[in-house]
Order: sequence, then structure tokens, then C-alpha cells
Amino acid sequence: MKAVEKIAFFDVDHTLTKGATPLPFAFACARRKMIKRRYFFLVPFLYIFYRFFSIRMEDIFQMILPYLKGVSRDVFMSVGKEAFEKTIRKNFFRDAEKEINTLKDKGIRVVLATSSPFEAVVFLARYCGIPDENIISTRFQYDGNIFEGRLEGVPVFSRYKRDIVLGFARMAGVDISECSFYSDSIHDLPLLAAVGRPVATNPDRRLLKEARERGWEIKYFK
Repeated sequence: MKAVEKIAFFDVDHTLTKGATPLPFAFACARRKMIKRRYFFLVPFLYIFYRFFSIRMEDIFQMILPYLKGVSRDVFMSVGKEAFEKTIRKNFFRDAEKEINTLKDKGIRVVLATSSPFEAVVFLARYCGIPDENIISTRFQYDGNIFEGRLEGVPVFSRYKRDIVLGFARMAGVDISECSFYSDSIHDLPLLAAVGRPVATNPDRRLLKEARERGWEIKYFK
């Protein structure tokens, strides 16, 4: 009988990394004068809404992305590499790296599932030996090589993330009950509730309460 191929899905921001990967990505854009620095005054307010209230991720992207219209894919990839080398790599939890390597050694497929843009997380994934096809992320819409100022499809967030991950597992021929998902955020509750092994990782206050009530595994990466 063929062995079941299990998948371990990982959120990225605050789960694998200290802080959110889009922020150093945005700072790298600002250093290149692709966006104005005054927009960063919005960050504390967006963070409060994200951590403590409900938020529509579509609205955040719609506020920011039009300012980046016309940038080439190559430039975005260069920005992503700069953000990884300057900030994201230093913010990558060592315990998270060990966890990923342990899972891979067991033959478990590791897949990132994040609302962050592909260009902001791809170099972290490659550093971990995770191929591009195992990155489920929010995608920019390009016309050829030029960014159109909007998303391709929907942001990989909350129920959208659950539905996209379930489709990924189905296409891979893997039962979602044989999969795990690591996340810090209450916004990922729909997917955590769908997998066979939910792991509340560096959980926010609301997720910690939910995980304790449901008897889920809780991990803290440093």
C-alpha cells in the first residue's frame, strides 16, 4: 500500500518570523522611492486592527498596490531579496527552522501558506529548501513582466486561505486530516479547524484561548 504523503502547512508572519514580512519589503520599496515614507504612519493602526479586530485584507492591498503599478516583476524580486537579506533572515526563528528541517527529514512536505506577497516570502522559502511550487501566497497581477497594481485572485487570508489550502491538498492527493498547520493568528482559525493537526504557534491572545479550549497543540518558536 502506498504511504500517505503528509503536508505541513506554515503561516509565515509572526509564526516563522518575528514581525511581518511585508514591512521590510515595503521599507525596501521606500528606499528605492517606489512608495512614499509617509504611508508608514498607517502601519501601527493597521497592526492594531489586524491583531485585535476583524479586518479585510483586500482593503489593505487596495490602499497600497495602486502606487506600485508599473513596477516590473524583476524589480519586485530584487526588492524581496534585499528585504530578506537585510531583515527577514535575521527575524527567522531558529526553532522554526529546526521544526521545518525535522519535518522534512521525516518525509513530510512543507508548504508555506501566507497572506504575504510571493515576492516578500520567496527568498525565505528558498533558504529553507522549499520550492516555489510549495508557496501558497498572495499574488500580484502582472501583464507580461509589469505589475498592474492589483492582485491576482484573492489574498490568501482567513477563509480564503482555508479554501485555497484545501484545494492544494486535494490536487496533491493528500487527505487534509493527514496535514498539520502552524499559525499564530486567530484569523487562521478556519484552516486550523480543518486540518488534522492544528498547531497554535506563538499564538495571539485570542488564538491561545481558542487553542486551550479545543485542546490543540501549542508551540513557541524563538
